[in-house]
Amino acid sequence: MRILLTGAGGGLGRAFLDVVPPHHEVLAFTHDELDVGEHADVLATVAEAAPELIVNAAGFTKVDANEADPVRAFRDNAQGPQSLAIAAHAAGAVLLHVSTDYVFDGTKGWPYDEGDDERPISVYGRSKLLGERLVRGSLREHLIVRTAFVFGGGDDHLSRQLARLRAGEAAAGVADRVGSPTYVRHLAERLLPLAAARRFGTYHLAGPEPTTWYDLVVRCRDLGGFGGDVEAQRAVDLGLPAPRPENSALTSVLVENLSISPMPGLDEALADLLAR
Repeated sequence: MRILLTGAGGGLGRAFLDVVPPHHEVLAFTHDELDVGEHADVLATVAEAAPELIVNAAGFTKVDANEADPVRAFRDNAQGPQSLAIAAHAAGAVLLHVSTDYVFDGTKGWPYDEGDDERPISVYGRSKLLGERLVRGSLREHLIVRTAFVFGGGDDHLSRQLARLRAGEAAAGVADRVGSPTYVRHLAERLLPLAAARRFGTYHLAGPEPTTWYDLVVRCRDLGGFGGDVEAQRAVDLGLPAPRPENSALTSVLVENLSISPMPGLDEALADLLAR
C-alpha cells in the first residue's frame, strides 16, 4: 500500500514509521515539509503522491497554546484535516485522521464510547471536534481515531517525568484528572489494521485502564526501580489557561467487532517503554 503520513516528526508519526511493515511504501512528511494548514500545498502534495491511504498525525496539540491562539488552532486542527479530506477524495484515497478525548467535557463519570455526545470545553477540543465534522462532511472513506493521554513519544508528560526519574530527580503528575493513558507504539500498531478493515467511521483507540498522570508516573517509577519522589499535583494549583475535562477516559463499543487485537495493559506498555 502507498501511504502518505503527515506529522512524521511527532511522537505518533515516528512510532508509525517504526512499526509499519516494510512491504508498504510510506511517504512521510514532517510539519516543515508539509504544513496541513496550507490548503494549496496539501492538494498539490497529495495529488503528486497519489496515495491509497493518508494517515494524519499532524496537529496543533499544545492545549494551552490553542487557548491563546484560536486562529492557528482552527487552521491546523479543523481546516487542515478538511484539506486532507478534500485531497483524499480527489486522489481516491482513504483518510485516517487522529483526534482526541478532549472533544468530551468529562462530566459523564465513566468512559466515553463512540455513541456519546461531544461537548468540548477548550479551544483545543472545539477545534478538534470541528476537524472531525469537516472530515466527515468532505469524504465518505474516512476513519477518525480518538485517543487519549498518549505517552512514550518523547515530548509527552510521562516521557519528561521519566527523564527526571532516570536523572535521580523528583517527578510529578496531576492526580485529579482521569484519562486513558495510551502507549504510542500500541496505538501506532493498530492504525493500519483499522484502515484495512474499511469500516469507515469514528473509533476510540486508547489504553484499557483509566487512571491519572500521577498514578502512571508512580507505576513507571516502581517498575523501573527509580528512587525519586513523585508529587501528586492538583490541576487547580497549576493555573493552566485551558480547562481540561475531569474524566475523559475512553472505551469502545465498535473496535472489538473489527478483529483488531486489544490494547495491552499499562504494565506491559510501561515495561516496553522502560526497555527502550
